[in-house]
Amino acid sequence: MKKKILITGSSGFLGQLAIERYKDLFDLVLLDLVNNNHENFYKVDLANYNDLDKVIEKEKPNIIFHFASEIFDTHNKSKIYKTNVLGSYNIYKSAVKNKVNNLIFTSTFSLFEKDYNYLIKETEPTSCKNFYGVTKAEIERFLLSSSSNLNISIFRCPIIVDKSRAHRLGVLFEFLKDNCTLWILGDGSNKLQFVSASDLFDAIDNSINVSGKNVFNIGCEKIETMRETFEYLIKKTGSKSRVKYFNKKLGLLILKILSFLRLINFIDYHNKILVSSIVLDISKIKNILNFNPKKSTAELLLEAHNFYINNSNNKQSGSAIKPKMGFFKIIKYISKII
Repeated sequence: MKKKILITGSSGFLGQLAIERYKDLFDLVLLDLVNNNHENFYKVDLANYNDLDKVIEKEKPNIIFHFASEIFDTHNKSKIYKTNVLGSYNIYKSAVKNKVNNLIFTSTFSLFEKDYNYLIKETEPTSCKNFYGVTKAEIERFLLSSSSNLNISIFRCPIIVDKSRAHRLGVLFEFLKDNCTLWILGDGSNKLQFVSASDLFDAIDNSINVSGKNVFNIGCEKIETMRETFEYLIKKTGSKSRVKYFNKKLGLLILKILSFLRLINFIDYHNKILVSSIVLDISKIKNILNFNPKKSTAELLLEAHNFYINNSNNKQSGSAIKPKMGFFKIIKYISKII
């Protein structure tokens, strides 16, 4: 008899990938506020405990993948807290009540918001100021300090990349496609970590057999600098783009103003990570879950770039949709002639 997995955020990026991966291996129960056409789907607000509990009590899942989350783009802090904290608390409460075996929770490296010159271990104190990271940190603390017998695995994810996920990366791909200058704030020596969605699911698979409450950093092991990544993409794509450098402080000030005016689809945290090194230490997940990331950060970006270019004329949805360039159109035009 197949085990049953309940997936929150089933209409989102990770939820859709999970459905495709597990549809033949498990019985799936799907929850989201956005309707989809899959069978066994429930439209449920996680902040409504009674509605949520009715579904879990009825379906009796063995495992819950808790992917639902409000993201950075949501400027309503009340909405973020309601989904990320209250919704997660309700998931936990109902899971314990209904004797679910495993809860898988995706957290974030956005718990950290400064420039680190060392690998960040699971024990590193959080430094986030962004509200998204603050809410994730709050629910992490709650889950890890809980006293139930529910097995909990928390995955601290950097930027999750799949070949079909464009979103903000599409801005970079558009610059490459049109041979525009690629601007780096500072000297480009900072490193930014990614993780492949397929690698994340491999780790999730292995975590199901691990008991207790655990938090795991996850991400690529080989991480190129920002400068190396841009140079790699230019070379591999055959783009005629060039890398140029811009004063870091002035660049951040300009981006902050553009973000405040909502002329670009970034928030202050995104601007900060463009000039920071935030790299998670993955030694724990390698030892306990036999995690073995297959590609480097630059290789993941190249794969996403190639899919983006090859499917640019096809109708996309969700995270595969082309980005709204907004003010970047002006920056792109200037970059093309400089």
